[in-house]
Amino acid sequence: FGMLMSLARDIPQATASLKGGEWNRSSYTGVELAAKTIGVVGLGKIGREVVQRSVAFRMKVLGYDPFVSEEAANSFGAQLSSIEEVLENSDFITLHLPLTSQTEHFISDEQLSQCKDGVLLINCARGGIIDEAAVVRALDSGKVGGAAFDVFEQEPPQNSALVNHERVICTPHLGASTREAQVNVALQVAEQVGEILTDRIIRNAVNVP
Repeated sequence: FGMLMSLARDIPQATASLKGGEWNRSSYTGVELAAKTIGVVGLGKIGREVVQRSVAFRMKVLGYDPFVSEEAANSFGAQLSSIEEVLENSDFITLHLPLTSQTEHFISDEQLSQCKDGVLLINCARGGIIDEAAVVRALDSGKVGGAAFDVFEQEPPQNSALVNHERVICTPHLGASTREAQVNVALQVAEQVGEILTDRIIRNAVNVP
């Protein structure tokens, strides 16, 4: 959500401009979040948190997830929609999908062509679910108004056209990089090891059914 607000208000670009000795207010007229439509693609744990914050900012939320019921989506503030509806109607689109063979380049040229002109894209999920080259083409044409990336197809990123684009803000995979998150992960690992050693439930295992 920090990336979304930074993208909406050009905060990183304005910071760099001011530090460069400029006072160029007219170049950084942003957009408000209230009354805008945000498409949240993937309604898992993180996607749901984004939905709840979007609702707090008085945004209309369209949610896409083939594994979530309409009743469940409504319960946390999203209107369950098809991916086509999300693409066609969203002012902002944020992705919260795992990277699989089905989701690789989930957003590419064809999907971007269905979006509103000037749509703003955010990917803080996994590198590769958005086709970076397609986003650069859409940025250059004006189809995409701006993009925020925390994850990349290759890390460190190799696509300099994306990273250096004037309408792209980017961070080096900082999604879970908070002091609190690191403590919580350590505690969860310790708790799970303790549960396994005392023959209780096995959580988050990758090698058992």
